[in-house]
Amino acid sequence: MWFKNARLYDLKLDDHVKNCFSNEMQLEKLLQDHAFTPCQATQLQSSGFAPLYGNKSDLFVFEYNKNFFFKFVEETKLLPASVINSQLEDVIIEKETQLNRELRQNEKQQLKTALINQLLPKAFTQKRETIIWVNVDKGFCAVSVSSAKRAENVIAHIREALMGSFPCKSFSPRCVIEDRMTTWVKGDNIPQNFELGNDVVFKSADDEGGVVRISKEDLTKDEVIGHIKAGKIVTDIQINYDDMISFVLSCDLSVKRISVFDQYVEKNLPERTNDVILDLQSILILQADYLTILSNTIVEIFNCEKA
Repeated sequence: MWFKNARLYDLKLDDHVKNCFSNEMQLEKLLQDHAFTPCQATQLQSSGFAPLYGNKSDLFVFEYNKNFFFKFVEETKLLPASVINSQLEDVIIEKETQLNRELRQNEKQQLKTALINQLLPKAFTQKRETIIWVNVDKGFCAVSVSSAKRAENVIAHIREALMGSFPCKSFSPRCVIEDRMTTWVKGDNIPQNFELGNDVVFKSADDEGGVVRISKEDLTKDEVIGHIKAGKIVTDIQINYDDMISFVLSCDLSVKRISVFDQYVEKNLPERTNDVILDLQSILILQADYLTILSNTIVEIFNCEKA
């Protein structure tokens, strides 16, 4: 239930969005109509929304102070190309021997399709769960993945579930992100409540230059600053935010390796109870608070456009 990574989005709060999120039970129904079902025998992949708390409850949505959480599930059959090609070669040889001629390309494709359908029921499956957070007060959305492609796939399914409209877009900064992050390592204009962590990635300004990754080092050291003097810019940097969370901020404004500080958890997360659902909801509430703060901070620091 914890966000380890987050792709952040700016959400336009038009009438359609407000209506969809104005009634929790209505939203529940919309997501249930696009519920996840496991892959069928000959199905390569399947995806959809699922109960937020797994087998502990059949509820799809949790709402707290205009913050909404729900879950998206993807299941994929693992069928490596090497396995297919190896067996396909044997099948083609056998067929060509029977016909005493080489097979045409369309015939080989037909054999491949038949082979895949034969192998799919025996294939292992991989299931991935993604948590979505939507704040309809501030107009923010986050998908708990690091991949832009996966996040956009989730957003597309949300649009489909919400009857074709979910107007969100990635944050649009009015500055050069890499330049701004580079100044932080130089010790200039570090935002309030920001403290440099110990990890950074430098990249040469020209396309043919190299990439330097530094981990578990004091970023104020001369040898670290030396990479900037050599013409490199920061593309990823670890930040400690206000004794609350640690994360790596990338130049596309994605947030990775989110870690909540123990003292923040101890102070703000209630003690565990005998109610598993209530405990999970407490974790979501905690995340809603710092995701809102983080989103607001990123928008302000990089002067992002707001819908």
